[in-house]
Amino acid sequence: MAVAILMVVAAMTIASFLAVADLIPWTTLIFIAGTVGGVVNNFRRMQKLSLAGAKDSTEMSERLVTIQIYISPFVGGVFAIILYGIFMAGLVQGSLFPSFQSVDESFKTFRGFAALSMPATNADMAKALVWAFIAGFSEGLVPNFISKITSDANREPAARDAAAETEES
Repeated sequence: MAVAILMVVAAMTIASFLAVADLIPWTTLIFIAGTVGGVVNNFRRMQKLSLAGAKDSTEMSERLVTIQIYISPFVGGVFAIILYGIFMAGLVQGSLFPSFQSVDESFKTFRGFAALSMPATNADMAKALVWAFIAGFSEGLVPNFISKITSDANREPAARDAAAETEES
């Protein structure tokens, strides 16, 4: 597990140098920060496993744990990109969340979109990386954000309909 953590940290360091040299988009670094969060969360889980529980484990449970170890960092990276998109769309705003430059500029390709999706300041980039790590670490964060956004979107038409009925009476 320590080797996996070192490899992910090395990949993140290399990706940050490549991003500075404009060889990869910053969104790749966001993905990697999410995978690092997933790896750290896996490491934390592994520490909590008891040796007594390991004696009682079956071959199937061992396979599931192995699959979890390899899949959760990837899911963490995907969640980090989704959360980055939520921030870019302005669906969640505030001083704890990153702001973006070029929000009104149009793009023609996904590569152009990725190039225009830069945080406004260094502090905003740091916020984006921290939130990407958190998205990978806390597997429930992004699904909870999506559920809240969905419930808010469903609630808004109902509130408008109720206000229209009140005005008509």
